[in-house]
Amino acid sequence: MLQSLHHQLPNCSPPTFSTVFRFITLASGLKDDIILVQATSHHPDSAPLVLSPAIKLFLAGSCDISESDVDIYWKVLRNVVWHGDGGASSHVDMSLFAHHGWQHGITPRVLFPPHHTCQTCDCPAHMQGSVLKKAEQRQVVLYTLDNGPIATYSVHLYCADCNTNYHHGFSVKAGVRTFYPGILDVLQVGGHQFVETKVVHLWRTMMLVSWMSMSNCARLYNSALMQNSVPPPGFPWNFELAGDHVWHGFVQLTLIEDAMERHAVLSVPQDGDQKARFMDAIINRNNRIRTYGQEELRHYCNKCTRFFRDDAGAVTSKFSVVVTDGVTIGHPCCAVHNCHVPLNNNHHHFCPTHTLTHGHKCAIVGCSNDILVKSKVCHLAEHKAVENTHQLRGQSRFQLQQRLQRSQIANPTDSIAQDVPLDELIDDAPLEEDFTLALRAQFGRRRTHNEQLIVAPCGMILARETFYGAEGVGSVVEMIKRVFRSDDIKPKHIFYDNNCMLSKIVKDDVYFKDIGLSVDVFHFNCKHAITDRWCQENCNPASFEHLLGEDGAGWYFNSSVAEQTNVWFGGYHAICREMIVHRYRFFLDEMVLQKNRLTRAKLEKEGRCPANWPLSG
Repeated sequence: MLQSLHHQLPNCSPPTFSTVFRFITLASGLKDDIILVQATSHHPDSAPLVLSPAIKLFLAGSCDISESDVDIYWKVLRNVVWHGDGGASSHVDMSLFAHHGWQHGITPRVLFPPHHTCQTCDCPAHMQGSVLKKAEQRQVVLYTLDNGPIATYSVHLYCADCNTNYHHGFSVKAGVRTFYPGILDVLQVGGHQFVETKVVHLWRTMMLVSWMSMSNCARLYNSALMQNSVPPPGFPWNFELAGDHVWHGFVQLTLIEDAMERHAVLSVPQDGDQKARFMDAIINRNNRIRTYGQEELRHYCNKCTRFFRDDAGAVTSKFSVVVTDGVTIGHPCCAVHNCHVPLNNNHHHFCPTHTLTHGHKCAIVGCSNDILVKSKVCHLAEHKAVENTHQLRGQSRFQLQQRLQRSQIANPTDSIAQDVPLDELIDDAPLEEDFTLALRAQFGRRRTHNEQLIVAPCGMILARETFYGAEGVGSVVEMIKRVFRSDDIKPKHIFYDNNCMLSKIVKDDVYFKDIGLSVDVFHFNCKHAITDRWCQENCNPASFEHLLGEDGAGWYFNSSVAEQTNVWFGGYHAICREMIVHRYRFFLDEMVLQKNRLTRAKLEKEGRCPANWPLSG
């Protein structure tokens, strides 16, 4: 190849390996740009014979050769460029594009559709194999892991025969955005913002292992990965990444992976803003998980399930254990006790239904009078005095410090302090405040009470449920029956710190006939009275022989695993506390799914033989 170039180049020194390598690398990254200016009849699988003037100028300047030499280089190397993998293109010196490309409209990583022909099966253009030539480009920012933000172009191709627009990651037809199968290397997270998928993976991992919020993920990128990049002169967009971009990348990656697992294709409305566009898909995924459970619902391993074998080694029976416990994180909800209807806005106190019946009523508990204008109480003087006292409390430095402690924020959502209006702080007051012996007021928002988790002793999270009013025993019973409605996955034993009460309630329930109910070892020894005869006789873990270790020594299962999982799960309190309900469920379900995948990998490494019970029927 070098000899061929040397023979064809007129009266010059032999081409160097570095020049040839740079030419191949740069040209490989420009294949989409090269195809775009070719004739419609030219097939994209074949290397064109000529290059456009702009690309020739760029290659000449970047490789320090003449324009006429570019033609010879292309003649000799075009098939290598066209059919090679171009794997080294990500390590190109970005300054080459700044010095030789931007003035000619040549930028690194131009975002083209993955194909140059129409993909609609019954379209005439598809059947003829015609190359799409109606193109429109716009300036965008691409956030990369290796090179920071890059000013580049996004190009979409239009098929006039079937009215389909092909973008880098999706096609648009009849108002529907349909994502391409599989996961592309780049996701669009804003109108003019794109992010490498590996950056989104990094964000999701940081959320999983270090409870990092969207705002802090964006701030970390801007601080550590920006690499002092600045937009070129005249570029219309700044390079600052925002928390919303992180969220949109997280949502798209999660939904695309979810569609792949279901052998489906993700489709969303094209109209509307980025935040609303994916809401129906988010809600549908939330509903699927609640209906069918997490992917590890049918999990078992030799750390959470005890197998008993005969002399020949065949399994004769199994004994599986789960632990349930609540962790106090939640989202804003309707102020009417145990109402599950979502709020239209997180600053509202009531859902749409109860706004009609309660929104105009006095905040004093038990008062049914209508409120005054710009007030939360009625005309009664003593009620107005209560509101005044509440506002004074809200304005005091002492009260603000108390609220910060009550919010129990372990990990702030943003590392930079933000200005928060006083009325928003007042809005987060306790649901009910005592003012006199006779009066109680409800000025603040209600939050859901807790998240109830069901965890296997190996650490696998089998289910999550939001409890609205309280961690009531009846709600726990209902959750257990809903989650383990199939007999083949019903556990043989359930640890719960309030099993002494739960066991009384279900003592005549046939569902729990073959399920042991005990308190975990820690709570039984520390928090349950010896004088409670029912608890001592029915909920003592030592009474269940299969919970004991080999030869009755120690314990076979880790019954405190839920408490340990709560420590991890509780780290999301600050991130989730202001999310609307659908985003809240979506985010936590995905964190549970990712956590379970880490747990499964750990169990495999430990030789615990993790698997899933097959579906019955």
